[in-house]
Amino acid sequence: MSIRHGGSARRAATTAGALLLATGGLLAVTGQPAAAMVDYVTPASVAWTDARQPTRSFSPSGDTVPVGTWEADGAKHTARAYFTFDLTPYRGQRVVSARAITGESKVNDCDKPREIELWRTDPPTTAPTWNTAPNVREKVADIAYPDLPCGSSFIGVMITEAVRQAVADGQDQLTLMARIADDHEESKHYGRRIKNVGISLDHNTPPNVPDQLMVDGTACDSPLMIRNTRPTLRASVSDPDVNETGGHDQVAATFAWWPVDRPAERTEATLDGQSSPSRYVYQLPAGRLIHGNTYAFSVRASDQHDSSDWSPECRFTVDTEAPAAPTVTSTDYPAGGDSEAGGPGIPGSFTFTADADDLAGFSYGEPGLSSHFVPVDPSGRSATVSYAPMLHGPRRLVVQSVDKAGNSSEDTVYEFRVRFTAPTITDEDPEAPAGTPRRITFAPGMGNVVEYTYRLNEGEEITVRADADGIARVTITPEVSDVYFLYVRSRTADGLPSAEAWTFFWVPEAG
Repeated sequence: MSIRHGGSARRAATTAGALLLATGGLLAVTGQPAAAMVDYVTPASVAWTDARQPTRSFSPSGDTVPVGTWEADGAKHTARAYFTFDLTPYRGQRVVSARAITGESKVNDCDKPREIELWRTDPPTTAPTWNTAPNVREKVADIAYPDLPCGSSFIGVMITEAVRQAVADGQDQLTLMARIADDHEESKHYGRRIKNVGISLDHNTPPNVPDQLMVDGTACDSPLMIRNTRPTLRASVSDPDVNETGGHDQVAATFAWWPVDRPAERTEATLDGQSSPSRYVYQLPAGRLIHGNTYAFSVRASDQHDSSDWSPECRFTVDTEAPAAPTVTSTDYPAGGDSEAGGPGIPGSFTFTADADDLAGFSYGEPGLSSHFVPVDPSGRSATVSYAPMLHGPRRLVVQSVDKAGNSSEDTVYEFRVRFTAPTITDEDPEAPAGTPRRITFAPGMGNVVEYTYRLNEGEEITVRADADGIARVTITPEVSDVYFLYVRSRTADGLPSAEAWTFFWVPEAG
């Protein structure tokens, strides 16, 4: 992708079939891409009138109509043809070019030159007759082309201005009248039958206004804080033009950015076109953004012919300075190494506080374990979390302040001691062989224990009540000689769990 200042790029769309293009008046079939979206527009209605039968309106025979004069059964007839086109699909679009296309199916006298004219008329409100023909406005084109052979199957003539003006005026319809030039309209030597007129319409819709603006991957839903002086800007660009084969326009994107307090310092850069729809990515150049300043950017899309409006602006403030490190306090797990508190799995309340103006929250966790993030509370200075240490003994909680730009402070290390709470396990029958009951005693490692949950190896967990002293006695009966592991944890009346204790023992064979 190249970057340039100004300009745009667009890839021409092609139609599903061959396009009829005129070169020097002669139509050729070509696979060459068009300059924009090309439609072959057929008339919504076709009628012809006859001076001999001035109160009647006639429909085409197949896809041909008479123009000029001919004789039939000794009677002279003079015809004009009317072709009305629906312009509503092209409202609000740019007409790049328009070519009227027809052809001759019958010529009365090839020694006489072709003198077909196209005139714009008011759209008829009822089927036109010679007597009730719509008002004629202006001549649009002469279909002469003396170098084309007589009876040419394809003839084209440019009518861009007529179609462009009708679309620009918001007209729903365009009616073209085909006739023979006035001096020879009543001469049968100039009369002929022509194919119904169609229009090869090259048109363009402006690209859509770019959307989904982002800075460094964050959507511009609100003013942003970033810690990068070379942020990456993103925007989605699309164009509504789609041809018959699903081809899309190629659309360029222009990124504009400026300090919000100095809009005169606006800078623009254009990224060359990509096929619509596309996601454009542009990194701002080094050395242009300064800590503490607020900037805005906007994006505009352009195809070969038109540009969209500028997108709504996205604002961001550059912040490259780290916030102050936090202080950490806890009454459940006091700092220092003189006293133990809580226990593994027992949650305690920790409060983090930092003196920072743009604080987003705090990152915290024990070394070697997963870290967590808590957003700042409404005070904007602190946050309180409930955290349960996983192990007993000396523990360390590492906490960082994080600002809205994503900058992190230096670490604050909070040291505290976690009480050992696992129960003790006593095997009352260490020599008991397989198949013999074995008495086990559980004693508390913390106060107010009311129950124990234990399992043998990976067996089912069993919960038993403790007595008033927090003691529980159970009996297990290993059936075969082997090494066994016994796991147990206690729970207090308040629902606090202990750490898990375990032991293993050998069960000899019986007898």
